[in-house]
Amino acid sequence: MTHSDDRFSRLHADDGSSDLGRSDSGWASPNVSAAFWIVSAVGTVVLAIAWFWYGFAFFEEMTEQCKALAADSSAAGTGLALGAIPLAIAYLMIALPLLLIGVKYRARRRTGVLLALAVVLVASLIGIGVSELLWGGNLFAMSAGSATCSSS
Repeated sequence: MTHSDDRFSRLHADDGSSDLGRSDSGWASPNVSAAFWIVSAVGTVVLAIAWFWYGFAFFEEMTEQCKALAADSSAAGTGLALGAIPLAIAYLMIALPLLLIGVKYRARRRTGVLLALAVVLVASLIGIGVSELLWGGNLFAMSAGSATCSSS
């Protein structure tokens, strides 16, 4: 251990530069930390909306399937195109900035990456949970294949 690595070496320094008692959050600055958490908060809302939109797209696919079958067509794929693709774009819009901030401005890159991934995971769980509640627990059960069409 060198003298510069010793936290106690500056304990009695008169210039106020003692390292003891200083909380090091691991971020390059408080502004970067604030930016990370603001992106996290906004990202949680964006992912919750994206998951709702995902459910709405598959609900639309399911409810339009009967009309499509009557017209010798199919609504299959509508949910994927209108729900899953925007959901993937929303994930990229949230995960990339968090990963970039975490890797570039966190003292330990690994911690920055893990923190960004944890935020995305928690935001996903919140978004899925809210959407499951809004869609009556059928978020992943709606598709063209689950449409109940009656023959007239």
